[in-house]
Amino acid sequence: MVQTLFLVAAVLLGACVGSFLNVVIYRVPAGTFFSGGARSRCPECRAPIAMYHNLPVLSWLLLRGKARCCGASISPRYLLVEALTAMVFGWLFWTCVGVHLPVQGSPVDLPGWEEWVKFIFRAWFLAALIACTFIDIDHRILPDVITKPTMVVGVAGSALVPGLSGSFVVDPDSYDGVFFSVTGLLTGLACTWFIRELAGRVFGREAMGFGDVKLMGAIGAFLGWDGALLAFFLGSLLGALYGAFHQLITREGQIFFGPFLAAGAAITQFHKEGIKTFVTVTWPDWQQELALPTWATGGIVLFFAFSLLLIIRRGRRHH
Repeated sequence: MVQTLFLVAAVLLGACVGSFLNVVIYRVPAGTFFSGGARSRCPECRAPIAMYHNLPVLSWLLLRGKARCCGASISPRYLLVEALTAMVFGWLFWTCVGVHLPVQGSPVDLPGWEEWVKFIFRAWFLAALIACTFIDIDHRILPDVITKPTMVVGVAGSALVPGLSGSFVVDPDSYDGVFFSVTGLLTGLACTWFIRELAGRVFGREAMGFGDVKLMGAIGAFLGWDGALLAFFLGSLLGALYGAFHQLITREGQIFFGPFLAAGAAITQFHKEGIKTFVTVTWPDWQQELALPTWATGGIVLFFAFSLLLIIRRGRRHH
């Protein structure tokens, strides 16, 4: 019962945060985040939306995707962002706090403060990834107003909770946490910048925006150097597969990279240890069994990264 109540509260919190993220996704690229007013308005007729018509998830379903004021269609994107954030927050809460809660008990049985703080900081991280994903899809930008503060929050969170991004030692202190987070931040920046510069020289033009570099810095601040590398590999893999399929079906080369980096980071956030075990134990065992060369892993990463960059570059050329 205790677990269920807290889990439902986390899901509801996620839905509310998702409603706020819809405002961020709409207003930040337009430059009206601070000047657009506190009240939500109909995107069609600009009439203020009443609070009871602006309930996360529920209002869109009850109004059947129509604005009450003028009957204009409301994009299902709003429902998607709210529902996605609610599910992500529920999953995150369960992994950070829920598994430590008693099935039945009293408030004195609640987990320690570190689990709750981890949830708060990681919730910021995942919310930033969701906002960056949809902004990049719509506008092909990754705003500094999101990526740069997320770098700072990742490092600050690792100072407060040393194990937030991982560590080199078993029982880290604040200095270890900050060092691991900063190392991850620099790794994220460096690996993406290196690929960006190398691809630019090979292709003769920019193949990746600098916003992707800063997003990877933010990812590294939260996931550490090992998580940054895993997220970059997974993002390259997902992006290359999507890009190839997209071109095959539509004959169009336009694609974005930020959403795939965000997806790789989210997967790494929830499955970092399992992926590390696969990379450091299972994959080497396969290499030995199949007699693959030691550089095979790095070659695979570079192959997917450059395949994706080639797809992105083609998209920019035809845009």
